[in-house]
Amino acid sequence: MPARLHAHLTADPLSVESAQAFVADRTAGAVVVFTGTVRDHSEGRDVAGLTYEAYGERAQPQMEALAAEVARRFPDVTAVWLEHRTGELAVGEPSVVVAVSTPHRPEAFTAARWAIDELKATVAIWKQEHWTCGGAHWPGTP
Repeated sequence: MPARLHAHLTADPLSVESAQAFVADRTAGAVVVFTGTVRDHSEGRDVAGLTYEAYGERAQPQMEALAAEVARRFPDVTAVWLEHRTGELAVGEPSVVVAVSTPHRPEAFTAARWAIDELKATVAIWKQEHWTCGGAHWPGTP
């Protein structure tokens, strides 16, 4: 049976519970859920929040292709969930949720790690840090 796939770019708050429920399966002995949250610091500065922007017409198909690639690359995968948030996020809010289920834990951890690393490296999403002392910065730019 092919893996169930979910990939979504959204301005709405992310639900870790929805990800967990989607990937849960009686054939899967392992479920790994990774949640990336907005932290309060970056490179020695206090962070007040982040703004995520995306080129939606490109990012959404990239996320869908990435979910399919996870299932192709890791054939034991039962289900894949990828969601990334856009807009303004406060410290502590989830910005990305990746969930993967497989029959055994090593494959689940490996597939989830690969998925988040690829999402961050390849999907057309950018973040801007807002500092508590004033000012902002797009990491990766001078």
